[in-house]
Amino acid sequence: MNTDWLDRFGGAASSLCALHCLSLALAPAVITLFGMDHATHGTLEWFFFSMAASFAAMAAIAGYRTHHAMWVVAGFAVGLLVLATGRMGEALSLFEGGVYFAVAGGGILVLSHIASIRQSRICRNACC
Repeated sequence: MNTDWLDRFGGAASSLCALHCLSLALAPAVITLFGMDHATHGTLEWFFFSMAASFAAMAAIAGYRTHHAMWVVAGFAVGLLVLATGRMGEALSLFEGGVYFAVAGGGILVLSHIASIRQSRICRNACC
């Protein structure tokens, strides 16, 4: 089964999540510019987090069924853990710098999606 589309969408979702986190320095201006309040911005952050986490979980499962590379699944797990740590740190004001964890987690997820695509292609080429 070709799961490249799942990794591509997941990579895009993780990239958008990481870019969103990087742009948080501009958040007050952007929130005002688009007429959003802080509750709406928080909802948007949870949406990005949910999309990135959902695609990562689906891609890890589907990819493992294709390529059986446990190190790729471990990359997804680490990326999700770092992303969740950052998101919880931001949302619950647990520590300063949650945005750095969120950006790093999103970046790890992007790299995991790329690795999953490569491993799936290697497996398909070896099997045919």
